[in-house]
Amino acid sequence: MNRFVARLSITVFLMAVVMLVVACNSYVVQSETGGPEYHWPERLHLAAPGHSGLAKYVSWASVMEADTGMAIRVVPEADPGKCMRYVKSGDMFMTSASKSALRNVIEAIGEHATEDGGPFNARIVWINDLASSGFFVRGDSTIDSIWDIAPGTRFSVWNMKESTLNPHRSLLAWIQLDEDEIQWVDSGSFAGAMRAVAQGRADIAFTFPTSPVLYEVAAAPYGIRFLDLNSDEDPDGARRWQATNPLYSFGPIVTGVPEAIGHWGSVGHVFQITDEASDPTFVYNFAKWMDENFDSYMETYASNRYMSIDHLMDGLQTTYIPVHEGLIKYLRERGLWTEAHEARQKENIQLFDSYVDAYSQAKSMAIDRGIEISPANPDWIYLWETYKVEHQIPMIGLHISLHRSGESKVYNAGPEHETGQAGGEQGA
Repeated sequence: MNRFVARLSITVFLMAVVMLVVACNSYVVQSETGGPEYHWPERLHLAAPGHSGLAKYVSWASVMEADTGMAIRVVPEADPGKCMRYVKSGDMFMTSASKSALRNVIEAIGEHATEDGGPFNARIVWINDLASSGFFVRGDSTIDSIWDIAPGTRFSVWNMKESTLNPHRSLLAWIQLDEDEIQWVDSGSFAGAMRAVAQGRADIAFTFPTSPVLYEVAAAPYGIRFLDLNSDEDPDGARRWQATNPLYSFGPIVTGVPEAIGHWGSVGHVFQITDEASDPTFVYNFAKWMDENFDSYMETYASNRYMSIDHLMDGLQTTYIPVHEGLIKYLRERGLWTEAHEARQKENIQLFDSYVDAYSQAKSMAIDRGIEISPANPDWIYLWETYKVEHQIPMIGLHISLHRSGESKVYNAGPEHETGQAGGEQGA
């Protein structure tokens, strides 16, 4: 009887092992010889910036979920700063970030100068998009070009934060119009800012051509019309914009509402980012899956065609964002990571480290002086901005090419404060 029980126990144990192997099989990446290589984690959490970001994330994440067995949860968050704080804290593995949005966080500009926010060691995981942005007016507007913007023009914005107002102020610099000559229309939300133009409560708004609400506004009775930001026709104006924000370059818009296609706006690569501390083995396999399964998700969303490894490598030529160790391993295996990439990586890491260290020091100073670390506290903002000036923290900007670094600028009391070599920028 005892021998029978022992045999039965062994049989049950072996069956349990077999069932466990079968259950785990959906989480395993198979090698070319059929052997297991990698066990995917059970869950993956992603922070999607806004509703359009949610739709794009789900378009490829659903394909990955079905193929790997991971339960992928995509959480929409309209505030890009919060998305990046989720990544910084480890609550989310990844989010997408345009170079302007990430720059605002790393430099802790305005509302991003929070106690739990500010600079962190962000790293590139993959490419997310080739994004565009621009300005539009209602279809019956008398404003036919940016040079028709005149004193009294009503600019529709979704809030009065520094990061929101920056592209509008950059446009004013292009056309050489003072801020106090125009009217701000604070519409309270991104959708509200778009609708304010359609409803005639404002004259012009900055927007993203792929935004779902813009399709709604374009279908309104008067329609919409995009204004060209043609840097080829007006390079001096474009340089004035870039003096205000060096993270923009310009070109024809290729995706979004039909009214935007062909008009000139800002263009640039948007990357998927994570924290430096993310598991390099997972990042390696994530990147490998994104590359090898590109054909499976390329058509599931209009702009997914820009998520190829070719676009990734193109974006890495000029970006200031360091690359995650796991992605570097995969690019090395593909023979795509060169000595030039390695040199640029060290340069970019040094830039990010300078901000992480500076912000930590500034926060310690604030605590010692009893200053509340809050973007609503002018004493804290003054301390942080003064710290950047006194310690000549380098401003963030894009590189000219993989072999030529961008213009080196440091924070100073004046608007123009250059050191080092000449350069430029690329991207939206």
